[in-house]
Amino acid sequence: MVLALALLAGLAYWLLVITEGVYLGRRFVVWMYDLTAHQYDGIKKYDAETETLFVVRPFLSRLAHLSTPLILDVATGTGRVPWFTLQMPRFHGRFVALEPSQKMLALAAKRLAGYGWRASAVQATAVPLPFAAHSFDAISCLEALEFFPSDEAALREMARVLRPGGVLMVTRRRGWEAKTFFGRYRDAARFTVLLQSVGFTQVEGRAWQVDYDLFFAQKGSKNGSGETRGKRGTKS
Repeated sequence: MVLALALLAGLAYWLLVITEGVYLGRRFVVWMYDLTAHQYDGIKKYDAETETLFVVRPFLSRLAHLSTPLILDVATGTGRVPWFTLQMPRFHGRFVALEPSQKMLALAAKRLAGYGWRASAVQATAVPLPFAAHSFDAISCLEALEFFPSDEAALREMARVLRPGGVLMVTRRRGWEAKTFFGRYRDAARFTVLLQSVGFTQVEGRAWQVDYDLFFAQKGSKNGSGETRGKRGTKS
């Protein structure tokens, strides 16, 4: 009896905490985020200096050639990436913060309200993205890809709405917990291959947090034969 209860508790922890309901379907995942939205920032405890140093600056360095880039933040949560980026004095671009959880998005919209037309909030899922092809100069998607119904489908949508040469910043979950995402886990090499297969080049991966690697990539351009141009490479 004790063993059975322990197994059930372990299963519940895996389903609801480690994998955040992903094996129970997209609606359940969104419901969980609606349920915990008011606690989310308190759990994450974002540090401005750390976010700026390890996320914002590397991201913006790849957009330095653009004066006013338009950026899509997929699964924005409470607006983490737009919030820290818009505070940078040298950033003059715009953000679209996309999130399926109504309550998470409401918190993001409230946080970003002071930036007016430079930040807009859209309630939608990553597949399909409600934007035309080649709409954005850059896309960010942090700590979310493994919770989508299909990481490949989501990345294909991101590639579709990026302009040729556009920049992608995305995370790959790593560590022992990541390996319990059965049928969904990809090591750094396989994740690089996935990015390349959907149209990204110049793939660069780096260690970031205990549970995540941070990847940068560029959308390739197509030549007349339909092949993707661009140097492919990876660091991990």
